[in-house]
Amino acid sequence: MIDSHAHLVTDDPAYPYDPPGGTVSDAVRHDPMTAERLLAALDADGLSAAVAVQRAHVYGYDNSYVVDAAARHSDRLRAMCVIDAQAPDAAKTVRRWAERGAVAMRLTSPGGNQHGGTPGPGWFAGPAALEVWRQVSELGLSMCLHLYRWNRDESLRALPAVARAFPGTPVVLDHVASVEAGRAEPFPGAAGLLALADLPQVHVKVTTLNFARISAAGVAPSVVVEWLVSRFGAERVLWGSDVTQTAGTYADMARIARESVAGLPARDAALVLGGTAAALYGFPSLPQTGEPGPQAAEPGPQAAEPGPQAGEGGAEAGGHAG
Repeated sequence: MIDSHAHLVTDDPAYPYDPPGGTVSDAVRHDPMTAERLLAALDADGLSAAVAVQRAHVYGYDNSYVVDAAARHSDRLRAMCVIDAQAPDAAKTVRRWAERGAVAMRLTSPGGNQHGGTPGPGWFAGPAALEVWRQVSELGLSMCLHLYRWNRDESLRALPAVARAFPGTPVVLDHVASVEAGRAEPFPGAAGLLALADLPQVHVKVTTLNFARISAAGVAPSVVVEWLVSRFGAERVLWGSDVTQTAGTYADMARIARESVAGLPARDAALVLGGTAAALYGFPSLPQTGEPGPQAAEPGPQAAEPGPQAGEGGAEAGGHAG
């Protein structure tokens, strides 16, 4: 089992905070999810590896901590860096982080949050952003896109042209592309997402944020996972915890993820929980059994400890920016 979306934070002064919003929440400051703490949680809950995703709310575009953490633990961690694709030196920035070991780049609307931002798809589909895609393609990296509700539909409409221009570049849509999967089908926004099903490089990531919303609506998390697998295939669906951004203990996040795939065939369950991430991010292949690891049946000794709480714009606030 691989966590494809784990946000890391450290209190090490070698990695100073640089929050775009000017502040970092007390929950993040006093309860940081360091690389070592994440690895202990993986061990306690039967996971093998994780993708360390830059926490832009805390560090801005300085991805130093995630790339250094992945370099120190190269057998179990991979780094995903957040960059501004509209910056004049964005392509050079991609090369710099790739040289430090990053395997994926992540784009979102600069300055945007769950409440709104600059309209239009230029943040990932404009002329400057296309140079970033070109660099990502040449380096053999993958691209991750974080959409909000307010720019979801226009972004999904613009994505096919970009994806077809770079057919060898895997694309991952975070948090089910902000499709409102907290209600019964048809999910609001689903039409734009499903229009991408014929593009084989497009993948969809489902996270604890999605599970929290669908559970709050009285729907089982398995509903959204089975829906995604039926449309995209299990080899294009992956799970991530969203730890430190979405509230909850890591043990609960892992448990809910396993429950969400219980109705799938064993092979498909194994792909969603790790096989797809292994293929995307260069982890060793996982056995396609769908069975949890030997520690998964019982929570580990840290399971009762509270995990880092949602910081800015987490699930409880009804939005997301991590």
